[in-house]
Amino acid sequence: MRFKSLVGDRIWTLALVLYFAACAAPQSARVAPVTAGATTVVVVRHAEKSTDDPRDPSLSPAGQERAKALSDVLKDAGVTDIYVTQYKRTRQTVEPLVSQAGITIVERPINAANAATYAHDLTQEILTRSAGKGVLIVGHSNTVPDIVKALTGTTIPAITDSEYDHVFVVVIPTSGSPRLMQLRFGRPTE
Repeated sequence: MRFKSLVGDRIWTLALVLYFAACAAPQSARVAPVTAGATTVVVVRHAEKSTDDPRDPSLSPAGQERAKALSDVLKDAGVTDIYVTQYKRTRQTVEPLVSQAGITIVERPINAANAATYAHDLTQEILTRSAGKGVLIVGHSNTVPDIVKALTGTTIPAITDSEYDHVFVVVIPTSGSPRLMQLRFGRPTE
């Protein structure tokens, strides 16, 4: 009888702990490092852009807030390599993480001449230069789906011009198929 009482007490305690954990304020999501040897690639679109320059806009205040949220999500993820395009908004999206962790940014410009092979070429560079590391790629609404497909073989839906909160985490093990997780971060976009 004492055994049943102890089990009942433990189940009740566990139920209370779970209840209070569910009622507590949600913790901010974080991407944690994965298995040694695997290459972990986080792919995001740049944060919200302003209207200060039609060709190469900076981040808006909402974009600066999202860039900080991205830094918070990735601060313990073991990111060692960051790839951006030549546009200010991609660089500004990673600046909070770079200043926090001292990571060097690699700029890989995209243009009309390399647009068709950009995702494939970037993937090949990451799989050789950054193999076994944590990598962050900041792209654009029209490049992120191609990059994810080049890394995983999986087609993801198009990203609309108003969507900024997607995070694609690709884990590429030393053997076997890549795994893809799609998450959201920062303030939800409509």
